[in-house]
Amino acid sequence: MKKLQILLTVVVAGVLVLSACQPSGGGKVTIIIGVTDQIASLDPADAYATHDWELIKNTGEGLLVWKPGSADELVPGLATGMPEVSEDGLTYTLTLKDGIKFGDGLELTAPMFAAQLNRLLTIGPSCPNDVADALAIPYVESITAPDDSTLVFQLKAPIGYFPQVLATAPYLPSHPDKFPLEECVLFPEAPIYGVGPWFISQYTQNEQLVLEPNPYYTGERTPQVDQIIIRYFSDPQTLSLAVQNGEIDIAWRFLDPELIDQLRGVSDLTVGDIAGGFIRYLIINHTLPPMDDPNVVKAFAATIDRDAIVDTVYKGAATPLYSMNPPGFLGASDAFDTMYQSPDITAANEFLAASGYDENNKCAIELWYPPDHYGAATAAWMELIKQQLEAANFTVELKAQEWSTYATALTGGESYQAGVLGWFYDYPDPSNYMDPFVYNGGLGTNVALAAVGSDYGEPINDKAQQLVDLLTQADVETDIAARTALYEQAQEIYADLVVTVPIIILAEHITYRPNIHGSDAYGAVETLNIATNLEFNYSTLTKTP
Repeated sequence: MKKLQILLTVVVAGVLVLSACQPSGGGKVTIIIGVTDQIASLDPADAYATHDWELIKNTGEGLLVWKPGSADELVPGLATGMPEVSEDGLTYTLTLKDGIKFGDGLELTAPMFAAQLNRLLTIGPSCPNDVADALAIPYVESITAPDDSTLVFQLKAPIGYFPQVLATAPYLPSHPDKFPLEECVLFPEAPIYGVGPWFISQYTQNEQLVLEPNPYYTGERTPQVDQIIIRYFSDPQTLSLAVQNGEIDIAWRFLDPELIDQLRGVSDLTVGDIAGGFIRYLIINHTLPPMDDPNVVKAFAATIDRDAIVDTVYKGAATPLYSMNPPGFLGASDAFDTMYQSPDITAANEFLAASGYDENNKCAIELWYPPDHYGAATAAWMELIKQQLEAANFTVELKAQEWSTYATALTGGESYQAGVLGWFYDYPDPSNYMDPFVYNGGLGTNVALAAVGSDYGEPINDKAQQLVDLLTQADVETDIAARTALYEQAQEIYADLVVTVPIIILAEHITYRPNIHGSDAYGAVETLNIATNLEFNYSTLTKTP
């Protein structure tokens, strides 16, 4: 009997592997994408994680969209053309294309669109993930629809990069039945319809999500296959084995460096390398003791040995990062290196001694991280940071938490003293690497606490006020040289405050089987048309038998 059970298990496993390589569901052509991400929110007024945005952007469409395979070319999506901008830079007017429909046939009108977008300004600030405070409240005064096809955005101040903001997920229309005006809905029940090329037909949390073509979609991103399945894996090793065994067609995001090296040696797999500004950093909560002590956070910054993390954990496949504004962006600097020259244990202990900490009275802190979301390498470098901190007069307790709970708690700024986050720009501008971590709670930094009647929050001290002032000036400055100088000054104050602690900058990778292809009509075919902005358009994918 045991031999029979083993034989049946092998046969069933073989069938599962074959099913991933063949059209499924009565001739349907299905592509299975494996990820180690988990969904934190599917509400455009709330979602602020890369994977959440990927799903929202494939089930929806913005007024403006990034051309597939490009990180620097915006083209009209739902709009008939690029925005008309008033001479004072405060008013953006766009016209909707005709015949835009959600996946259930509901037609999108400009008044409906405006009402849904206004959720950002009304309920958005009370949603868990603070996307409104980062991408709407500081910029937008009002969103109106004077007729059924016209949308008007009235800004609080001129913003040169506002077209890029319009291409982000929060500015996509959401279905009024699933996302009511008066509440934030992170996990609506399937089916979930947008106006984009796909709709979510099924969803089982932590297992899989199924996307099918929107039968009413008339845009440029027409699906080339019948079904996309997103399958969720608990760890990178299992994900790597799944793509090697043919259980999935594509392995996407957060494979550890050693796994990527292994996959490069597999003859029937392609590993696409995506350079870009994907950074890892530590959020510091400046209102929770002892991180509310400037000496403690400076000591923290002085202990970090980024080269050791790069060499030991990533085997050289990462780059040390000394400012939240990465190399290549306007005004980029190495402020954390010039200010702290870390690792400097002597300097760290001097900072701690100024607040009464020494070898007999060490500073106790907790460091949090999500064990699976960013891959197993995160746990390895968090252990290394623990060792680095404890080489100075710190004692460190590492704590892990599942992603959906962790992300909300960390960015909410009430629970954790410090924790790991990854960041990739919402739009390619230095403001997006600095503003979100300062304004209105700063995604958990609390250097400028959210305040009623304030666009930017209430800075907790004079230096934080200087930082807010510099960033708000840079947001509206149109002269490149002046804007560069403002960001250089802002980074110095940012490092002095230790708003966050930048750690490393990483490339991203996608691994796929030989029968999966991108579109030759767009750039970056070797990465399935994913450019450095990490926009993954499922509609460019094809699958041969």
